[in-house]
Amino acid sequence: MKRIMTRYILTIILVALGLGCFAQAPMEEVIFLPSDEDFINPERGFVSNMYSDEVRLDKKTLDRLKANRESMVWRQFNLDEFKDSDISDKYLGQVRKDFDMIRKAGMKVIPRFAYCNRIGDDDASLKTVLRHIDQLSGILKDNADIIATMNCGFIGAWGEMHSSTHGLDKPDSMKIIVDALLDVLPPERTVQIRYPSAKAAMFGGRTEPITFEEAFSGKPYARVGHHNDCFLASPTDVGTYRTDIEAEKDFLNVETLYTPMGGETCNPRNGWPVSYDKTIGEMERMHWSYLNSRYSHAIMDHWVKGGYYDEVSKRLGYRLELQYGRYQTEAAPGAGLTVSFRLENTGFASPYNPRMVELVIVGKESGERYKVLLPQDPRFWFPGEEVEFTYTVGLPEDMAFDEYEVCLNFPDPMERLYERPEYSIRLANDGVTFTPEGYNDLGISFKVTDSQAPEHNTFLKFKKM
Repeated sequence: MKRIMTRYILTIILVALGLGCFAQAPMEEVIFLPSDEDFINPERGFVSNMYSDEVRLDKKTLDRLKANRESMVWRQFNLDEFKDSDISDKYLGQVRKDFDMIRKAGMKVIPRFAYCNRIGDDDASLKTVLRHIDQLSGILKDNADIIATMNCGFIGAWGEMHSSTHGLDKPDSMKIIVDALLDVLPPERTVQIRYPSAKAAMFGGRTEPITFEEAFSGKPYARVGHHNDCFLASPTDVGTYRTDIEAEKDFLNVETLYTPMGGETCNPRNGWPVSYDKTIGEMERMHWSYLNSRYSHAIMDHWVKGGYYDEVSKRLGYRLELQYGRYQTEAAPGAGLTVSFRLENTGFASPYNPRMVELVIVGKESGERYKVLLPQDPRFWFPGEEVEFTYTVGLPEDMAFDEYEVCLNFPDPMERLYERPEYSIRLANDGVTFTPEGYNDLGISFKVTDSQAPEHNTFLKFKKM
């Protein structure tokens, strides 16, 4: 209730600021239709878990993943030859090259580092792990903008935080490793852990999930997310839930509103059934953002045969659908332009990294472009919720008389990604065109004329691009 009231008050204030213009100017309404298309969008969807000692990343490989609508690579780096030594310069160079290739391809990465790929094999000592994190810190910092989230890794078989031969799966050691990774990454990035019960053990026994007020605050507790590497395989997801299954799922239900949830399925144990209701229900409950496309084929084949693989693919992460719009059809230079939109997030999750919301207008004849940053945070556009916002934005006084197309833009705020369309969110609507610049052209327009209108005084004003 609190977050809904906050949005409602904000809208009232902004409408009041431009009330005169809103009441006098001609307005038009539009109904937006949802799209059934399955398309690529950043930081969500199916991903391929690729081991560094099995698959080399090159342009052909990454182009194939993108053609399969994958916007991220779940990259597992094998450190088995460095259990008792520093990581070699050659290997560090290859890690950096992988990040460079992913950036060039316009994708993001979920990195994980591990020392062994079989239960019972040795991992490394805590001292070695911390030394390796220090060695990797430069690469991780330089590429934090293309890191969607990071698995804790380093601990036990496959870096899944179990079966450590050096006791790294104990709460104190886990906390030290997670803290070291959080210190390397910027405050808006998260580190995922394997078991929900481990978070309480790491943070002094706290069993309360992240609160609305803590969300995206940069505090350590708010930056620890979750992954599940045996999803749908048994009642406990093969040990993912260790104490009280329903209580831990309730905990994740809240936590994953504010942190990324991902992982992979496993082959079902002892005839454990897979069904539509269980699959979709669990993904809705735990707000899944990404899932390994390469395993388990047994479960994915069941989804295909059951006819709901496409629904999983489209709903992983966020899926933003405009429903309704109301906009001013004419305005004068220096006056205000009023627009109103309602959208719904029909995905399983919200965007979990910072995301900008820009209103962009483009002159049909002049080609002149103007933009304004709207005070919206898509990380709080929760799944299953409708979001409404109304703004009146001041137009420049020297604006050319022209007809202007109206667009919404959801770019990545990181400097090196901001102007790259691969990192902008596409809306899931028929009749809305995703432009080469990464804008969502809404198919509506307004005219700037020489009509008389009072100058618009508000903190929101278009700036020429």
